[in-house]
Amino acid sequence: MSKRPSRDALLILARALRADEKPKLPAGARKTLADWLDSVAPPAPAGDPDAAPRPSAGVVLLQSDGASRGNPGPAAAGYVIYDADGQEIYSEGVALGTLTNNQAEYRALLLGLAAVKRLGFGKVEIALDSELIVRQLEGRYKVKNAGLKPLFEEARLLLHGFGDWKIRHVPRAENKVADGLANEALDSL
Repeated sequence: MSKRPSRDALLILARALRADEKPKLPAGARKTLADWLDSVAPPAPAGDPDAAPRPSAGVVLLQSDGASRGNPGPAAAGYVIYDADGQEIYSEGVALGTLTNNQAEYRALLLGLAAVKRLGFGKVEIALDSELIVRQLEGRYKVKNAGLKPLFEEARLLLHGFGDWKIRHVPRAENKVADGLANEALDSL
């Protein structure tokens, strides 16, 4: 496991992310940050042929959804990754423990982004049915909830690792697969 980036590297990156600019990190800090990002990505499932690295030039579509029963209550996440032709590349549903609905939504996004990174894609389009998260990541809404701030910062950090990314809000009906995966994982608790 790689070591965590230095406090200085994280502060430089956080300032750059807040200003929506490319961070000017020293070479050593960049390597440490990249190693750390690799360490937070979930491991590829054993024997999964889709887990082989893909060319970074490809663009994939990530759809994710979080669910919580009780808000806060038992929570789960689901995400699905599609190639440019709309073919499913990878999907997963994960039980998360006790979280609010918005925390589960962020966790689903984080798991999906980590999987896209692990699969080797450099560009990602994100489609979520959570207007709150979309607007926060676009910078249109402030993140006021203390429980969401670290999840928001982690999402911005992961997004910065992509050559290009876009995010958009979609109706729940267009996010059925991710929603189904989250609910299946929630039902398994």
